[in-house]
Amino acid sequence: MKNALLLKCAMVAVLGLVLWVPLMMIENTIQERTSYREEAVQAIAASSAGEQKLWGPVLTITVDEEFDETVSGWTKAGTVAGTTRKTRKHTLQVTPSAVDLKGHMEVERRKLGLFSTPVFELNATLSGHYVAPTAKDLPGLGTNARLKWGAPVLTVGIGDTRGIAGAPVVTLAGSTLAIEGGSEVKDFGSGFHGVAADVHLDGSAKTLPFAMTVRLVGTSAFGFVPVGEVVTANLSSNWPHPSFGGDFLPRTRSVQNTGFNAQWGTTALASNGGSTAQGFQVRLIEPVDVYQQATRSVKYGFLFIALSFAAFFVFEQLKNLRIHPIQYLLVGLAQAVFFLLLTSLSEHMAFAVAYGVSATASVVLVGVYLASVLRGAARAVGFSTAMGTLYAALFGILQSEQNALLLGSVLMFLLLAAVMLGTRKVDWYGQVT
Repeated sequence: MKNALLLKCAMVAVLGLVLWVPLMMIENTIQERTSYREEAVQAIAASSAGEQKLWGPVLTITVDEEFDETVSGWTKAGTVAGTTRKTRKHTLQVTPSAVDLKGHMEVERRKLGLFSTPVFELNATLSGHYVAPTAKDLPGLGTNARLKWGAPVLTVGIGDTRGIAGAPVVTLAGSTLAIEGGSEVKDFGSGFHGVAADVHLDGSAKTLPFAMTVRLVGTSAFGFVPVGEVVTANLSSNWPHPSFGGDFLPRTRSVQNTGFNAQWGTTALASNGGSTAQGFQVRLIEPVDVYQQATRSVKYGFLFIALSFAAFFVFEQLKNLRIHPIQYLLVGLAQAVFFLLLTSLSEHMAFAVAYGVSATASVVLVGVYLASVLRGAARAVGFSTAMGTLYAALFGILQSEQNALLLGSVLMFLLLAAVMLGTRKVDWYGQVT
């Protein structure tokens, strides 16, 4: 009897390890589907525009300086000092004293096959003002220097210029700028600029107000890098699932089922506005990542199979039933197929509905099968009820991501306690007391 019990334990353990293989295959399938979704998102971004970022605006001003330079020459009388006129060019980059962004993101889902991703169109208005530079902002000037101030060039950096929908409208000091592609600021990389040919600078610190409207199309995320002494932003959208990140979180935010509204604010003391800065950022996330949920559920698959086998084994010992290893294997496979069914259905319907359909199908199939294996409908109903309770507990764990570890630990403790208490009177040497 003792050898037969040990042999049965070893056989059940081997079957559990065998069933680990289909669980790993299902997990690999989920990872492949995740990769296919990422490829679909990249394809959608490639056909329109990717994640968007907006920098600026920054003024670039060139200044031509003409000055006297002392030179030495030789004459019959000896060395004679004299002067000659020289010229050199200075380039200044001026950030706004204040800049404010107001924008609304209209979001829709763009599908490619089974997969979709949020694509947005941003209608934004930037306004603020500059203080024109003076001679004090230039490096040391030469003797008898004369300055010629060039026309200011306003530059805005754009992360993906393919997303510029329509020509931006930009005004500086009341003058409308003709917009051209390309960035005049090295840190921006790409964007657009306009030359304010009608704005004449004379070296006085006068105020230069600006305003612009721009439409940007992008995928999944938008960021605004603050460049200026005082920067504020107000962004709204019809997307109800934002994730705020970047270098600065919103000072105030409101998220509802109809969308969100967020306000940011910072100063030049907190932001350098460089090319690596993330600034104010909002990411449009999916409320439920079905593949992440499916992956987390599969990790409990071996526990489900082990508990089923343990229950079978206890039935055999307490009720003197003989359950064939093939029957162990079939029930284990039915539970493994549950996770594959969950993954495939969740691509076509809500995750909660897919989970309910998959769990019901698995419980009913196993219950009908066990009515014969366990030689009684009551036993099969009891086993199916316990199995359904486990599926319900797993769904609760999946929905409570913040407390998943706690709930999973408590569930495993309770299950272990139930097994220990249920078998405390079993004489594992072959007799039941």
